[in-house]
Amino acid sequence: MQQAYEVVIGLEVHVQLATRTKMFSPATCVFGRPPNTQVEPVCLGLPGSLPVINDRAVDLAVQAALALGCDIHRHSRFDRKHYFYPDLPKGYQISQYDQPYCTGGGVTIDLPDGEQRYIRLTRIHMEEDAGKLVHQEGGRYSLVDLNRAGTPLCEIVSEPDMHSPQEAYAFLAELRRTLKFAGISDCEMQEGSLRCDANISIRPVGQERLGTKVEVKNLNSFRAVEASIAYEIEQQIALHRAGRYDEVRQCTKLWNPDDRITQVMREAKEDADEYRYFPDPDLPPLQIDDARIDRLRVALPELPRQRQERFVADWGLHPAVAAELTAERDIADYAEALVDRGIAAKLAANWTREEGLRLAAATGRPLAQAAPLATMAELIQLVAADQVARVVAKGACDELFASGEAPRTWFDARGMLQEQDDEALAGWVAEAIAANDKAVADIKAGNRKAAGRLVGAVMKASGGKANPKAVQPEVLKQLGIES
Repeated sequence: MQQAYEVVIGLEVHVQLATRTKMFSPATCVFGRPPNTQVEPVCLGLPGSLPVINDRAVDLAVQAALALGCDIHRHSRFDRKHYFYPDLPKGYQISQYDQPYCTGGGVTIDLPDGEQRYIRLTRIHMEEDAGKLVHQEGGRYSLVDLNRAGTPLCEIVSEPDMHSPQEAYAFLAELRRTLKFAGISDCEMQEGSLRCDANISIRPVGQERLGTKVEVKNLNSFRAVEASIAYEIEQQIALHRAGRYDEVRQCTKLWNPDDRITQVMREAKEDADEYRYFPDPDLPPLQIDDARIDRLRVALPELPRQRQERFVADWGLHPAVAAELTAERDIADYAEALVDRGIAAKLAANWTREEGLRLAAATGRPLAQAAPLATMAELIQLVAADQVARVVAKGACDELFASGEAPRTWFDARGMLQEQDDEALAGWVAEAIAANDKAVADIKAGNRKAAGRLVGAVMKASGGKANPKAVQPEVLKQLGIES
């Protein structure tokens, strides 16, 4: 019988704080600007330049700690972490080492079986980012872009509480959802504002001691996180089962997305001593008082998991639907705004998910612009009042919202408002019965589902004016069948 192994995973997530300027300098940090256009003496490491703590970055970092249930330390400090690389002009990175501004906290994740798990956090600390190297393919040199140098980051370090690639994916997704909801970061992985390193090891089931850890760095997509962890687990287990334990060495790897493998970047990660940490002499200790924490706590919005649970409890939504609505704050806000306009909660949820998000994706515009609230609310009300058939309304959404017209005006101008005239309905049904002998025979033979074909024929003949809820009873009535 083969040995069973337990997978142990911890993540280190770097999150760019949503500030206009850098962590210790007044230079801007806007994505997409031309190389080396957002630099000044501090982030260039020029002699005599002095860093100043970005107060807004500290506020956002504290709100991240509050959103994740961390213990915020009233006294912390910034340290210099020394290493030499072309994208680090000072020769050191300003970070936090033995006195971070917060510890503890955690993230609740949903598992596929419906259970929840709480993934603990070790710490969060603030630091500045390095610059970026642009490698010339086949060239003799690399280019240095220092636009990112000094960009404010939070590094969020988890405990090794995850045991599968799926759990790591769920942790990252929930962390991103929380931070975006709170306005702490835009968490756009393709822009580098959310990056992840994964620490992966295995151990025989029942063993308490952790196995040899491999770190996979700079993962820039959720799928890369999941795929790289899955590959590394498979490799480590294969080596153990082959008796080649010594080949699982502590090292740092990179994910190769083309070949879908991890590759060694360096044999061992530097120890803290090699970084020669010491308190930054140019920065005072960071003091975060109770009044500041209270002010920032009050300013936090309702967080996505709380909102999701409220949608389930108050609106009666299925948990999966509530999770979809709270995936982004603008989606949840949109659905709530529809409810505030008098739309039933389940209708608001369904139209937001189905037509609102579809229109946003199709037009590439924010949800509230692609499907203005007033238009959506009136459209839903027309359907709920049986003045426009649901199938007709959904089919007309693209043209209706592109027109900018009020729904009642738009449908009325096209003769698409439903007739409430019983005589007209009876006439359309009679025509459909006369033209569909096979459907009529099937209905009389006991196949009630065949009535759907007649309903479709009536809707087509009426140009969408017939009330579909009234069609089938009228069909059965004219065929002398009890409904």
